[in-house]
Amino acid sequence: MNFSEFSRGLIRPIARLLARLGVHPNLLTVLSAALNSLGAFWIAAGRPLVAVVWFVLFAPLDALDGEVARLTGRTSRFGAFLDSTLDRVVDGLVFSAMAYALRVDTLLLSLSLSALLSAYLISYARARVEGLGGELREGLMSRYPRFLGLLVVLLVWGMWGREALTYVLTLYVLLLLLTVLQRLTLAYRRLRG
Repeated sequence: MNFSEFSRGLIRPIARLLARLGVHPNLLTVLSAALNSLGAFWIAAGRPLVAVVWFVLFAPLDALDGEVARLTGRTSRFGAFLDSTLDRVVDGLVFSAMAYALRVDTLLLSLSLSALLSAYLISYARARVEGLGGELREGLMSRYPRFLGLLVVLLVWGMWGREALTYVLTLYVLLLLLTVLQRLTLAYRRLRG
């Protein structure tokens, strides 16, 4: 069982309740994005441990919309588009908030911006391959591992400060860049014919 299946099992009872109440999946998508975007405020304020708690509380909402859509038969291409688009908004706000909070340290600022760019490229590669009729879900730092890695980065920052953050953020960015290369290689193999 992978992390996605595990988390889906945890949220299924809540999704069933929301489906019975008639809550629209797109409303859940927007609510999830809004609440998770507020986590960026804590990062920008230099409060990474508060951000970790915030994300642990509200990030699971990101999986509710799809589960409610499946349960109610309301899956749609627009719903998938909205979910992916708002996920990128949240990513952008989170990594931009990190860059803002770390702006006085050129290396940490650069690493934060590199993480932002890499996260976008990972998601873009998948979307582009799927737009061309292929499939590309693999990758070392796909959505859930990327999120868990972000939590580790924030925990290290909050518990051990900027010096320790430099090492863990460097590792995180390297893993993200490795995933970009991995997806480019997979895209080449799947789309060249």
